[in-house]
Amino acid sequence: MPAPTDNPTSDFPVYDAHVLGDLFGHEPTVIASVLQTFVSTTRSSLAELALAAQDLEVVAALAHKITGASRLSGILALGHAAHRVELAAKRGDMTAVQNGLTALDVQWRLAETAIATLSAPTSTPASLSK
Repeated sequence: MPAPTDNPTSDFPVYDAHVLGDLFGHEPTVIASVLQTFVSTTRSSLAELALAAQDLEVVAALAHKITGASRLSGILALGHAAHRVELAAKRGDMTAVQNGLTALDVQWRLAETAIATLSAPTSTPASLSK
């Protein structure tokens, strides 16, 4: 099983395989399916978030959705970044929301890369850790 993927931009790992492994018995096909669903739904939520960036109520709701899905999928740094956006939106802090959306984008790119690495046919557990 892969070790948590290090993340130079966050105190949280990009991906922690233990989260889904503990939920689904480390079944690679089930985990791959969950991660592909996560990617699809999160892409959609991020697109909605980009369109609603000025509506703080919608931003908070979408960020909350991304937070939950990320944490449940083991995509911990993205979940943390989304949670920060949610809290900033609830406070009405547009500057923090905009900064948080930038951080969210960085974490999303890292998450996509980690998930793609997991899905690659030549992927090995060592390929995800530094």
